Amino acid sequence: MGLVRILLPLPRAAARWAPEKGGPLLGAALSYCATPSWAGLPPPSPARRLAWAEEAITAYATTPDTEGLTRAMALRAHALLLLGRYEEAYAAAGEVAGGRRAEALGAGQAADGRGLRVPGAGQAADGRGVQVSGADEVASVRGARVPGANEVVGGRGAQAREVAEEVTAVRDVQACGASEEAAAVRARGGADEVVAGRGAQAGASSGGVVEVAGGVSVAVVAFVGDVRAQALAGVGRGAEAVEVARASVAAYRRLPAPDRRDRALGSLPGALRTYGMLLAEVGRHEESVAVYEECAALLAAMSLRELAHVELVRPQVLAELVGVLRVLGRYGDALGVGPEAREALRGPLAWTVPEIVLPLRVRLLVDLARCHTATGDPAEARACAAAAVTEARKPHGTTELASALSCLADVLAELGQTDKESITRRELAELRDT
Repeated sequence: MGLVRILLPLPRAAARWAPEKGGPLLGAALSYCATPSWAGLPPPSPARRLAWAEEAITAYATTPDTEGLTRAMALRAHALLLLGRYEEAYAAAGEVAGGRRAEALGAGQAADGRGLRVPGAGQAADGRGVQVSGADEVASVRGARVPGANEVVGGRGAQAREVAEEVTAVRDVQACGASEEAAAVRARGGADEVVAGRGAQAGASSGGVVEVAGGVSVAVVAFVGDVRAQALAGVGRGAEAVEVARASVAAYRRLPAPDRRDRALGSLPGALRTYGMLLAEVGRHEESVAVYEECAALLAAMSLRELAHVELVRPQVLAELVGVLRVLGRYGDALGVGPEAREALRGPLAWTVPEIVLPLRVRLLVDLARCHTATGDPAEARACAAAAVTEARKPHGTTELASALSCLADVLAELGQTDKESITRRELAELRDT
């Protein structure tokens, strides 16, 4: 990535002098810079990622490369998510998920003339509400037809599965603060069976990339779904976020072996982690544990090369699993996962992404301290609580300092060390007053 950044002036010059050839080259270089990097490398700031993604959109907008454009739009949505601009991230992701690439092109239709048209605000949307431009309502260059709820996607003679079975409605949902959002597809008995372009695996393109209308790969659709789910959670729409996250997981499950670009966009473990986290947020803890455990097993079976792209997911999954198990009162199970979670939070990750690792480590230590207290081991609880306070005093862990101090004070009270408890609670009160 560093070399590509250094050489960016070259494709920028090429795009100025020969837009038809230099534009795609510049867009690809900028998208590469904005793509989530290997976890072992220090990532660029979200602000830089956003700037690169927006420049890439501008570069692709004058070219017929709709695949590159949709990837750049997806990366822009992800950068907005990282910046905490959840409403904007949700709206940006909705443009990609709904196939509304025309806005970025400044035209009424997508560049290839085959873009999806999403029903506008106030229009009824049913199982056949997504209209596809082009003769005979052809949904993709592979011949996937979408004229009815019971028809199937067919591609190159491959036997296709039924894609609309169990679909009962497509309902319009309003973007937070925006006027219109893409229609969200719902399924009866499991929304994980529904995602934009689902079942299109029969129309796999050369190179193993599954495509839906307008050349958008299912890998991009799945990645955008994960971004949308996290953005919905960020604006307090947890119940909707769960359904979107489930659909994203379903999309990742249907992907063939991803190519290099698709692996960089996102992964099934990452989508499972998002799904498990959101299930816990809405109080569905038992389901959350099942998802986290599936994700942990999947990560454990990965090779070192595969883990390099999802290295950050493993400590997040293990630490969050401990927290959910504690909420359920399964203290023994939580303590069983604890050592592995603590080990996963050590090493290079603590140096490359301390803003993520340190708060996570503090929360893990607090959860372990509470579990030790519940199982009658106050000495070990104190050790974990004290370690949590030490970590929370570091620059990137200060957001969790109040939680760590509160835990330590409770543990000291259990041990009968009232003087130290009083000092700790005084510091906690001063912290909350500032």
